[in-house]
Amino acid sequence: MPAKVSEFGIELPAKWVLTGEHSVLRGKTAIAFPLSRYKLKLTYREQESFSITPNPFQSQIRKLMARALEYLKIPENAFPNGEVEIESGIPIGAGLGSSAALCAAIARLVLWKTKSDLSLWVSLATHLEDFFHGKSSGMDVNVIIHGAPVAFSVSRGIEKLDVSGAAPAFEWYDSGFRGSTRDCIERVHHWQKQNPHLKDSCDVRMHEAGLLATEGLKVFSLNPEVGELKLKAAMELAQECFEQWGLVTPELLTQKFDLLKQGALAVKLTGAGLGGFWVALWPSAGSRLDKGI
Repeated sequence: MPAKVSEFGIELPAKWVLTGEHSVLRGKTAIAFPLSRYKLKLTYREQESFSITPNPFQSQIRKLMARALEYLKIPENAFPNGEVEIESGIPIGAGLGSSAALCAAIARLVLWKTKSDLSLWVSLATHLEDFFHGKSSGMDVNVIIHGAPVAFSVSRGIEKLDVSGAAPAFEWYDSGFRGSTRDCIERVHHWQKQNPHLKDSCDVRMHEAGLLATEGLKVFSLNPEVGELKLKAAMELAQECFEQWGLVTPELLTQKFDLLKQGALAVKLTGAGLGGFWVALWPSAGSRLDKGI
């Protein structure tokens, strides 16, 4: 067995979005959080041959690593052989950033092994995520890499949100359905072309939802009732956009109404749409926002 020359390991959280999906691609601000109950772990150790575990990731990982080296203008043969092992508990296609976490981990590995500038981590991970979505806003990789709640826009980047103290009672539920981010983006573009008179209406509402959500988060620890009312209004506005864009099936609507009947104050999809996870806001009972800790 060859001696271990070097080892690398990283663990990254999933993410969820409170408001701003899709509209973030057109310059609006999104509010997003890490979700540490779901994680991706990548380890690497140098060896004589190149291998990837689990094997189904082999082709995908090779392409991402080649894309990263090309971005850094480093010859592909400059990266030594080794064993890459990936353990991911982040559901794929569920709106929790599985591809962003993978891209962030691969980007960090390549930067570490090539001794490149670590300040390139976010930009490289975003470039890698373009491989999955066509054009990434960069929101997902920012939340996952920084591991903190953020307000994100393409033009301004991230602003970390202070959610210390008591926080709203959010909970997450798997719809059991899965949607492709690329397909959902195309569906929104198609809806905009078919409804030119309404083209910007959802983006305006998403912007309003982001403002309400930010206010709600800021005041919650001081006045939970006011905070919950603002967050409820924000989530309802954001969910209305999903439904108007055609990203909510009848089966998903049934799930939404079931959660509301059970007492949730507001319910919205998180992610691109057509499936994934619901996030529900429940009456406060002393729970805290997951801060990725």
